[in-house]
Amino acid sequence: MGLEQLTLETGLNKVEVAIALLQAWEPQDGYYLAFSGGKDSVAIYDLAQKAGVKFDAHYCVSPIDPPQIYQFIKEHYPDVQWDFHARGFWKLVVKKGLPMRQSRWCCQIIKEAGGKGRLVIVGNRRTEGTIRRNQKCFEIGRKDGKSFLRPIINFDDYDIWQYIRENDLSYCSLYDEGFTRLGCVLCPFSRQIEREEKYFPKIVANWKRACERIVAERKANNYLTKRGQPAKHRFETGEELYQWWIKR
Repeated sequence: MGLEQLTLETGLNKVEVAIALLQAWEPQDGYYLAFSGGKDSVAIYDLAQKAGVKFDAHYCVSPIDPPQIYQFIKEHYPDVQWDFHARGFWKLVVKKGLPMRQSRWCCQIIKEAGGKGRLVIVGNRRTEGTIRRNQKCFEIGRKDGKSFLRPIINFDDYDIWQYIRENDLSYCSLYDEGFTRLGCVLCPFSRQIEREEKYFPKIVANWKRACERIVAERKANNYLTKRGQPAKHRFETGEELYQWWIKR
């Protein structure tokens, strides 16, 4: 149906709904716009401008983001603020363990670190997965005094690309090289592992180096956990741990 599809509740199309939401919820101190450099961020940034609302855009710098993301933001969005919440990330990987689907501690210090006490514009969409399927366009967060506005919650991938092309918006070059979603390299939720290993060897090398340090520490502790219990897995090399992790 595309962006022209009207909603039964309002009689507005998807773009009009997004702009209306942004205008209706605008806080006195302005929005905190979470900008990742992906296609959804490009859309919400442009929608916020069209809505005429006050906002400041922030990129939470991730040491495991593709370098093309850095380049894209610097070139096309120089006014976006770069926030460094993830310093010492690789030391934390060794301390906390590799991020897993059931234990995504990394998100807390990277993607979710900013916006304390603010109303945050995010580019979440219901079609992105089961977790986001039941999200609402506005929600009060559980911590840090944050609330969230999701103006493109009902957009699908087709809608996003239609919006980008109709408005002649720039986007990261990785999309033209076969990537469908951008974000942290080797994220536990990634479905593009082989492609990421090929495109981002330096980041992969950092992950492997962290795996080597984890295995070395486990060996030094005789494969005992912090509670003194035998570790569930006994990896002999960092490469062995790495291969197990990417196939999780």
